[in-house]
Amino acid sequence: MRLELVLTSPLLRARQTADILQAVGLAAQVQEFAALAPGGELQTWLDWRDRHPLASVAVVGHQPDLGQWATQLVWGRADDQLVVKKAGVIGIELPPSGSPLGASELFLLTAPRWLL
Repeated sequence: MRLELVLTSPLLRARQTADILQAVGLAAQVQEFAALAPGGELQTWLDWRDRHPLASVAVVGHQPDLGQWATQLVWGRADDQLVVKKAGVIGIELPPSGSPLGASELFLLTAPRWLL
């Protein structure tokens, strides 16, 4: 699978991770996205997604924000159900734009040790 785009937090470590994905051929391009910095809002990303209908996008950000975003997408509420370790990966299939929170499907949640 080759991603069309990796959106990344502008912070250095996240950008380095996104650049690795591109360097190993998993991503066509990398773009910084301010809402992925700590404290960013899920709705900002959802609005971006509505304007950019791409088939495969990865996001690289920070905890606890990404775990909370994933929880909202899958279960429709923002609590701490999903804990993502540093360098962990979450795979979520998103429904069409405009679908309610909680309509996404979790298909992957893995700790970094399983990626080696």
